[in-house]
Amino acid sequence: MASISPEYGINHSELQYVNTIGEGGTAKYLFGELDMKTVSVTFRINYTVNPELSIEYYGQPFVSAGNYSDLKKITDPRAVKFTDRYHSFSDDEIEFDTGSNQYSVDENNDGSKDYSFTNPDFNFCQFRSNLVVRWEYHPGSTLYLVWSQGRTSSAYNGVFSYGNDMKDLFGIIPQNIFLLKFSYWFPL
Repeated sequence: MASISPEYGINHSELQYVNTIGEGGTAKYLFGELDMKTVSVTFRINYTVNPELSIEYYGQPFVSAGNYSDLKKITDPRAVKFTDRYHSFSDDEIEFDTGSNQYSVDENNDGSKDYSFTNPDFNFCQFRSNLVVRWEYHPGSTLYLVWSQGRTSSAYNGVFSYGNDMKDLFGIIPQNIFLLKFSYWFPL
């Protein structure tokens, strides 16, 4: 038996948390508008060679990318009107430096930055798989061979590109785990 279950999701959040600048009573809570895309495909294969031998496989590549825009700070979190709860930074107040991958904010427009924070855009890719071989070598006695592989990759450009993200993911060194389990049934 084999199955493939693809999933595709699009998420839009107008007010998504980005960062907290400062502490205590002077803390500034930064938010932004988030557009996120996610794709995953789940593969399952269950094959019974004979009653004593079976093979099971599970694999799932997962790719997600999030892009932030309309960055803002919270001004009145309990305001009745939603748009009164925050202040969106204008182009005069916020600047992005591609070299450092950071935003600089000049709230009072005096020409010097008041604070900065890292670009919150993200790409996250992951692949998880398991292969289990079960062999009943003697009635009631079983041998299990398990191979588990994991790969995780992340970047910070926020651009969704399934093909490129998968290529990058399968270009990194995986974490492999091998397990061997014996059980023997002693008749009494």
